[in-house]
Amino acid sequence: MQVVQLTEEFTRLNGVKDQAITKPVSLDDNTGEVVVRTSTGKSKIRKGQTEEEYRHQLKLYFEDERGPQVTEIGWLDEYIVDQDKIFSEESLFHDLSIKHNRQTVSGICHKLYYQRDYENCVSLAQKLRDLFEPYNTKNKIHRELEELDYMISKCNERLGSKELQ
Repeated sequence: MQVVQLTEEFTRLNGVKDQAITKPVSLDDNTGEVVVRTSTGKSKIRKGQTEEEYRHQLKLYFEDERGPQVTEIGWLDEYIVDQDKIFSEESLFHDLSIKHNRQTVSGICHKLYYQRDYENCVSLAQKLRDLFEPYNTKNKIHRELEELDYMISKCNERLGSKELQ
């Protein structure tokens, strides 16, 4: 790794952090590595993106995700009414390896909880927990699984207190 000496444009003489926008300093045009300044004033080397990675990213965005999504008001409600639609192949969130898809499906579970539909919330959260588990390599989605477990336990508490009344 190459060490880059920062110029005076990154800091002011009196030691106060310079708030002016600075352009990244290019290290290697072939790999696209650049030196950027973080919000704390420290410099950081950002790795570049190869042409192949860029084309793959474009393919994901335009072909797989079909570009930017326009959402209608209340679009989440149709998934709450028909939960089988969430898991259908035509669903936009059928690929749960993508974090955005997992978060969207978890959002349906949150909405059920806040609508006090605890029975459906528990069943959906348990299904999601089973579906998310294979993607938990190296505990990357550990927090998401903990959140689902927490939601399941809270729903069960609420259901238990309803039965006592």
